[in-house]
Amino acid sequence: MKSAVWDGIEQEVKRKFCYMEKIKNPLLTTAEAAAYLGLKISYLHKLMMRHAIPYYKPMGKLCFFSQADLDHWLTCNRIASQKEIEQQAQQYLSTKRIEKR
Repeated sequence: MKSAVWDGIEQEVKRKFCYMEKIKNPLLTTAEAAAYLGLKISYLHKLMMRHAIPYYKPMGKLCFFSQADLDHWLTCNRIASQKEIEQQAQQYLSTKRIEKR
């Protein structure tokens, strides 16, 4: 005999599994893309209006997003760590010293 709690858990697992199966589609809807990026739909719309994020509009109405494009967009503005900045500065200074000679 199943309990009501177990039924609730089972339904939640099925819902999440269906969502994950749907995510495997290479094209995402606006709501799915917002969830994938961890953004609010309204902010995603703002990014779309500013042409700051790549998207597809095949029939002129519905917008779709490629997961590969979203992954690239997420990782395109990498900020260097302090250690990397210091290493770059040392390399720059060492090349400047060599050029002066």
